Amino acid sequence: MEGMRDIGRRLRAVQGTAKITRAMQLVAGSKMRRAQQAAAAGRRHALRLEELTDRLVQLGLDSQCKPPLLGQREIRCRGIVFVATDRGLCGSLNQNTLRLIRESGIEDGKYVTVGRKGTQLLCPFRLPLLGEFSINDGVPYRQARALANFLRDAYLSRQIDSVEFAYPLFVNTLHQEPVLVRLLPMEWSAKDLRRRWELLPNGGERLPEDSRELCVEPSLERILEALLESFFQREVYHILLESKAAEQSSRTVAMKGATDNADALAKELTLAYNKARQAAITEEILEITASRAAD
Repeated sequence: MEGMRDIGRRLRAVQGTAKITRAMQLVAGSKMRRAQQAAAAGRRHALRLEELTDRLVQLGLDSQCKPPLLGQREIRCRGIVFVATDRGLCGSLNQNTLRLIRESGIEDGKYVTVGRKGTQLLCPFRLPLLGEFSINDGVPYRQARALANFLRDAYLSRQIDSVEFAYPLFVNTLHQEPVLVRLLPMEWSAKDLRRRWELLPNGGERLPEDSRELCVEPSLERILEALLESFFQREVYHILLESKAAEQSSRTVAMKGATDNADALAKELTLAYNKARQAAITEEILEITASRAAD
C-alpha cells in the first residue's frame, strides 16, 4: 500500500504540473500569434526603409555628405546589445544568442542588455555593462525609441564605436535563428542588411524594384540626417518585434513539449498505480482465501 501512496502522490504532482504547463502553453500561444503578426507586418516597411536609406546614403557618400551617424570610424570598443527575455521557460533561446556573442568575441566590447535573463547570463563573465532595459510583450514604440536614443548617445559620445544587436530572428514557429547585426556605424548597403532576411522562407518578401529618380529637398544633408535617425529607431523597433515573436514561439514550443512529457509520465504512473492496486487486491484475496482454508 505504501507503494500505491507514493505513486498516487507522484501522479497528482505530475497532473498538476501538466495543468500549469498547458495553461502557460495557451497563454504563450495567444501572445505568439500577436507577436508573429506584428513582426510580419513590419517586415515590408523595414525592407522599404532600408532600400530608401541605402539610396540616399549612396547619394550622400558621392556628395561628401557626412551626418553624425554616417561614416567610417575605427572600432576600438564594440557596443553589443544582447536581446534576451525577461522570463525563462523558452528553451535554449537565450543560450543560443549568448553562444553567438561568444563566438564573435565576448571580451571585445561593452554591453547593453534587453531582458533580465540577458543580464543574468552575462554576470559570470564580469563584462562592462552600459545599461539594462526591459521591453513589454507588446513592444511599445516609446520603449524602443528610448533604447535607440540611449545607444545613439553612447555612440556619438564615443563610449562605444559600434552598435551591434545579437537577437533571435523569428523564422517560423519551430525555428528561431540567432543573428548578429551591426547598425552603427552606417557603412552598409542594402545587400548587407538583407543577409538576415535570407534566413526567412524563400529569402523573405521580395519588394518590387523602385527605379524612380529621387528629388531631395530642402537639402540632402538635412534629409539624410533625419532619415538616418528615423531608420535607426525603426530598425531597433523591428529587431525587438522579431525577438518577441521568437520568444513567444520558443516558449509555446517548450511548454507544449513539457505538457506532452507530463502527459506521457502521467500515463506511465497511472499504469503503475493500476498494477500496484491490482497486486494489492490479489494479495488481499489470497489472504482471505488462505484464512478460510485454515478455518
